[in-house]
Amino acid sequence: MAADPLDALRLPVVPVEPRPQFAAALQRQIEAAEATAEPAAAKPAESPGAAPSQTPTVRYFVDDLETAVAFYRGRLGFDEELIAAPSFAMLYRGGLRLLLSVPGVPGAGAPLPDGTVPEAGGWNRISLQVADLAGTVEALRQAGVRVRAGVTAGVAVRQALIQDPSGNLVELIEPTAGYRDRT
Repeated sequence: MAADPLDALRLPVVPVEPRPQFAAALQRQIEAAEATAEPAAAKPAESPGAAPSQTPTVRYFVDDLETAVAFYRGRLGFDEELIAAPSFAMLYRGGLRLLLSVPGVPGAGAPLPDGTVPEAGGWNRISLQVADLAGTVEALRQAGVRVRAGVTAGVAVRQALIQDPSGNLVELIEPTAGYRDRT
C-alpha cells in the first residue's frame, strides 16, 4: 500500500487530559441540574423560541480579560469554564454564569450600528451571598480590592459593594432575620 501523501502534513495525535477543575465544575453543574430537574410530565410546555437553559447569566464588560478572570476566580470563588483570550471568558459560581467581554471586539463587544462601543463599569451588578460579610469585605480590602460601600443594612440582608478591576460593581450580601431563598 502506498503511503498517503498527506501523512507529512498531519500532526501527531497527543492525548489531552481534562483540567481537574473543569471536570469538577462540570460534575457539580450536572449534579445540580439533576437535583432540580422536574419530571417531564410536570414541566410546562416551552414557548417557541424559548431558550433551553435556565441558568442565570450576567455579562460584564471588562478592560483587561486576564485581570478580570484572576479577580473573579481568586477573590470571589468563580470556576473557569472557557477562556477565549483576549476577548471573552465564561465563569461559573454555583448556578450563576458570568460572561466577561472586552469592548470593541467582535461579538458582544462589537460597536453598535450608531458607533457606540460597550464600556466597563456601570451600576448594574451581580449579587453574591457570603457567610461572613464583614470578614469577607476586610479580606478583600486587605487584598487591594476597592470597596465602594462598606457594610450596610438592607432588607433582610447586610450588604457591601466592591468593584472588579474594570469598575463593575459586585454586591456581597449576608442574610439576616427574615431572609429566605426561593425553594
